[in-house]
Amino acid sequence: MKRVNLIFLICVLVTVICGCEQEVKMPVAKSSYPVVYSVLNKDDTAHYVRLTKTFSGPVDATIMAQNPDSLYYKNARVFAEMGMTKIEMLPTNEIDRDAGVFITGFNRMYKTTFRLCGNVVIHIFLPDYDTEVIGSTKLVPDLVFTAPDTLLKKELSFFETEPVKIIWNGLKNICQTNIRFKYLEVSNSGADTCYVDWIRKDCVVVIVPEDLLYHLNAWIGDDPGVRYRKVIGFDILVSTGNDQLLDFMTYKDWVIDYIEKPYSNVINAYGLVASRANGALLDYQPNHKFIDSLANSRLTKHLKFVVW
Repeated sequence: MKRVNLIFLICVLVTVICGCEQEVKMPVAKSSYPVVYSVLNKDDTAHYVRLTKTFSGPVDATIMAQNPDSLYYKNARVFAEMGMTKIEMLPTNEIDRDAGVFITGFNRMYKTTFRLCGNVVIHIFLPDYDTEVIGSTKLVPDLVFTAPDTLLKKELSFFETEPVKIIWNGLKNICQTNIRFKYLEVSNSGADTCYVDWIRKDCVVVIVPEDLLYHLNAWIGDDPGVRYRKVIGFDILVSTGNDQLLDFMTYKDWVIDYIEKPYSNVINAYGLVASRANGALLDYQPNHKFIDSLANSRLTKHLKFVVW
């Protein structure tokens, strides 16, 4: 009996960056089975669906992974549907696959630049197999920040009675907030614009200034060639996903271990169709208390930040 190679499937679902309310009954694994991955963002200028397949056979899996016919369906048609609107997503190889066991020179995905919003159904037709694959999701709306107050001046007030908080209205699933500190670094050879990222997984982020100074001290470090550094500002970059993406991140390992099948919210396929959203607060300035502390505290004085 042929051995179905699920290593490929697991790698695809885990390595691509990250359910439906319908109950999906997964059929018994056979020689090949569709694998679908699409995480949509209403603000993206291009939307993609990855469609591949599992494979089996007597040949070593690493050899089969180098053959495009082992990974892709030749005559597939992929559509994004919003109510009565039906948009065909066309095949493209424009995004390179990372180096690894799979073929790198051929990375087929399906793409549309049509603006998607609301409820979206990904509908895939595989005529050679007499199969339809269906996945659906509701696109996450824009994030609206409530703190800091975007109607006031763009300043982060550290070392005050209230800590700096990053809060937004809307979904708060599997959140990631990137606090990006930007600065100018001047040496004898010239000036460079640099930044340090502080990644937080909280859905309500409280920025403790002392912790931020510790982080900057750890990641910037001493450099005898630097004459001085000057603060440019902060960018706050937020990402969150819907319940489908949360379920995938929560249960994808559990179902492999206990059910021995990959997690899926797609009908007639393994995989994921979900939605995410991004938000950004750009070019916020720290208050003078933070700049003074950065320049003069025992933690960061040696980093040579100036107060002007």
